[in-house]
Amino acid sequence: MFRTVKFSAICCVCAAAACGSEASSGSVCLEAAAAVEDCLGAPASSTPETCDEDQAQIAQELLAGIEQVGCEGAPLGKDDSVLCSLLVWDPLGWCDEPPAALGPEPQGSATRYPIILAHGFNTSTTNFWRFNDVDLALIADGHEVVLGSVPPFDTPEVRAEFLARQVDELLESSGADAVNMVCFSMGGIDCRFLVSPDGFDYGDRVASVTTISSPHRGTWVADVAVGSLPDQDRSAAVDFFATLYGRTFSEVADDSHIVAGLAAMSEAGMVQFNETIGDHPEVVYQSWAGVSSVAGLPHPDSSAEPKACTDADGVVQLLRHEGTRDRMDPLLTGAAAFVAHGLELRPNDGVSTVESSKWGLFRGCIPADHLDAAGQIGDEGPDRHTGFEYLRFYRNLAFDLAARGF
Repeated sequence: MFRTVKFSAICCVCAAAACGSEASSGSVCLEAAAAVEDCLGAPASSTPETCDEDQAQIAQELLAGIEQVGCEGAPLGKDDSVLCSLLVWDPLGWCDEPPAALGPEPQGSATRYPIILAHGFNTSTTNFWRFNDVDLALIADGHEVVLGSVPPFDTPEVRAEFLARQVDELLESSGADAVNMVCFSMGGIDCRFLVSPDGFDYGDRVASVTTISSPHRGTWVADVAVGSLPDQDRSAAVDFFATLYGRTFSEVADDSHIVAGLAAMSEAGMVQFNETIGDHPEVVYQSWAGVSSVAGLPHPDSSAEPKACTDADGVVQLLRHEGTRDRMDPLLTGAAAFVAHGLELRPNDGVSTVESSKWGLFRGCIPADHLDAAGQIGDEGPDRHTGFEYLRFYRNLAFDLAARGF
C-alpha cells in the first residue's frame, strides 16, 4: 500500500514537471524507478526531473538487468551491490552513500555528577516518545544515569515535584553532591522550575541543566489546543480521559491535568512563566534546538535556518552536512504549520521553534525533528539523509559535561 501511494505521487510529480516527451518513455522510466525501490526498499531522495528517450532506453536496460539478476540480498545504499552496479541512471539517489555520522567519535571520562534524564509531555519512561535507550548508552560509557519519571499530562510545578524527589533519592543513593539534568521538550521547563529560586530552589543540588528542543517561549500548537478545549475551570471531563489514557503507559498519571499542562506550554503561558521563574545563579544552563522540514524541502529563505541557529555571539551553530536536511516525521507535519506561525515559516522541529528552544548558553541546532531528538520512533543508527545519530549526540553531550567539570 505504501509503495503504491508513493508510486502514484512520483507519477503526479513527473506529470506536473512534463517528464518526458512521450507517455511510453515516462512509463518505462517510472516502472524502472518503482522496480529499484522494490529492490532496495529505500524511500526516494528526490523525484526525477527529466525522462527523455535516452533515459528511457537506460531504464529499459535496467529493467532487463533486474529481471536477469534479481534483487535478492541487494544491500540498501551500497554502490558496490549488483543492483547498483547496473544502476547507470539513478535520479532518485537510491545508491548514494549516506552521509557520515555527525559529530566526533564519542570519547572521554564519566561525568562528575550523576545524570537524570527528564522526559517531555505525553510520555513516560516506556512509551513511544521516551528517551530511546539513551540511559543504556550513557551507562555503557561509564556515567551514572537515572530516567526521571513525571506525570505525562500536568503543569511544570507538579511535574517538578516528582523530579525533586528523584533528585533527592539519587543524591542519597550515589553520595554525590549534585546532579546534571538533561531535559527533553517540556522536561526542560520542569527542570527550570525545579532549580529556580522562584520554584523549588534546587540550585544547591543541581549542577547543570541541559535542555533539548524545549519550548522555553511556548509552542503555538499548545495555544491552538487550549483554544479548542474547555477552560481549566471546566476541564474535569477532559482530564479524566487524559488520566485513563496516561495510565496505559505511566505509573504516575493518576491525577492528570492536561488542559493546565497545555496552557503552561502555550506561548501565552510561557510569557508568564518566564516573568516569574528566574534562573538560579549557581546553575549552568545550556540548550540545543532541533530543526527539520516537511518532506526535506529547503526553506524558501536560505538564510532563515542559519539566522535562527545563531548564538549570542553571532556565530552560526548549525550541526549538519552541507546540503542535507532532516525529513520531518509525518506525525508532526500537521502541527508544524502552527509551530511555524503559518507563512512566517519559523524554523522548527515540528513542536518547538528554534528560537523558543534557546535558553542559557545556546550550543546549536541539530538536524532532527521532535521525535528524532529522543531517538523515536525506534531510530537506529545514523539518519540516511543527514547522518544525525541520536545516541552519538547524547554520548557526546555527556562527555562534554564531564570535560567541563560536571
